Amino acid sequence: MNKVAIGNRREQVSYLLIRGKTETQIAKEINVDRRTIVRDVSFLKKASHSWLDGLAKEGFIYEYKLSLDKIRNHEQELQKLYDQTNDISQKIQIIKLLDDNSKLYLELLGETPTVHAYKQALKKTQDQKNVQTA
Repeated sequence: MNKVAIGNRREQVSYLLIRGKTETQIAKEINVDRRTIVRDVSFLKKASHSWLDGLAKEGFIYEYKLSLDKIRNHEQELQKLYDQTNDISQKIQIIKLLDDNSKLYLELLGETPTVHAYKQALKKTQDQKNVQTA
């Protein structure tokens, strides 16, 4: 059997699984051995796990989390600098930076990951346009 036929069968299996059919029912309905359906279901599960893993690692929620983590790390670094200096003017500058950092953190928290993702996508699109026109 060729790859196209196998792909078509797996699409059909996926559709029937979503509809609540058992492997045995699917095998009878599309007239193949149940073991073939078991292999197809196994393949579909592995494919879905890979897709979900990729989405988790590269998706907008992950990017949102990374952004929050970077802001927290920046705050920790600023706090270390504040603790290490005795210069009043430097302490004042660091306090201002800590305040700005907190505002950024709260702003990002106030935006849902979806809004943040949308803004990131717009920024990437704009960056790509800028590169093309340069």
